[in-house]
Amino acid sequence: MKLPTFLLEGDGSSGLRIVLSGNWKSGDFPSVRDCVEKLAAATAESSIEVLAMPDAWDSRFVAFLFVLQKLIEEKKLKIKITQLPDGVARLLNLASAVKAEARGVVNPKATRFSVADALATRLRFLGDTVKGIFRLFCRRVTPHGSGFCRLLRQAGLESLPIVSTVSFLIGVILGFIGSVQLARFGASLFVANLVGIAVVREMAPLMTAVVLAGRVGAAFSATIATMRTRGEIDALTTFGIPAVDFLVVPRVMAMALMTPLLCIFSSFVAIGGGMAVALPMLNIGSSRYVHETAASIGVCVFCFGVVKSIVFALLIASIACRSGMTCDRTAEGVGRATTNAVVNAITAIIVADAVCDAIATRLLI
Repeated sequence: MKLPTFLLEGDGSSGLRIVLSGNWKSGDFPSVRDCVEKLAAATAESSIEVLAMPDAWDSRFVAFLFVLQKLIEEKKLKIKITQLPDGVARLLNLASAVKAEARGVVNPKATRFSVADALATRLRFLGDTVKGIFRLFCRRVTPHGSGFCRLLRQAGLESLPIVSTVSFLIGVILGFIGSVQLARFGASLFVANLVGIAVVREMAPLMTAVVLAGRVGAAFSATIATMRTRGEIDALTTFGIPAVDFLVVPRVMAMALMTPLLCIFSSFVAIGGGMAVALPMLNIGSSRYVHETAASIGVCVFCFGVVKSIVFALLIASIACRSGMTCDRTAEGVGRATTNAVVNAITAIIVADAVCDAIATRLLI
């Protein structure tokens, strides 16, 4: 059986013909770039016909044809491949159908930012998530028990130390500033009101959400992005398992359940931090401080803070999961998805906080 043969026929003016014959399953293959250099006589109007007639072939022959076709197209030449074996034609079409992004090639047209496309993609993901939550409540989907408990622990119990530390320090700062400023006006007792309302309505939901965005949101995004790069999400789709139901919905539900509890816990810790500073500085009795704090925090204020924490939780989980589901299939893509998840989640939290405060002001909460 003959060795792999690359034969060039014709001249550049009338067109060129490349004949590939021989055994393309063994032996040394000709260099693709050396073969392309032989086409130097071809002009822009020349057409190149490739006759592929191998006596035997394997995947290396398909790769040779694929690279040869791309290099010829880069020279702005017309190419036509004929007499391909059926197996080679199917594999070559499959390779040509792969997006440039999947091969690590940047497509300039794909880098153009389209607000409409971005908005449509986000709305589509949001709709899939809402439908997944609906299927969960209708018992059409059953979450994995041990996996869901692990997500609850990750979003709640494991976040307690950092939430406690940040909340206590926030309470200390508010208590110290309030004590210094209000003492000038003889209104030291109102430090309890200041700390209580500021913590329950604003600082506890906001700081808890920011901490969870940096800790849990980044973990969610990195986990899903890694699964995407390893093809695990494609495997779920192949087996007919909706990736949103299996990966996104449990994380959204875990965040929605644990964030309000962490917010309430954060409120108590922050109020305790403010009291720890205010009592020795202003000589206020602890019972009176607690009474003023409880009197200043109404049911509406408390519920408003809890509702805001739920809104923040849904934003964090959905943004983190979407960043992981849409990342590039590279190690760099995983890091970029994690960064985008944290930045976008914190930005969305601040915007949502402003919107919620504007609504609450109109409702006189």
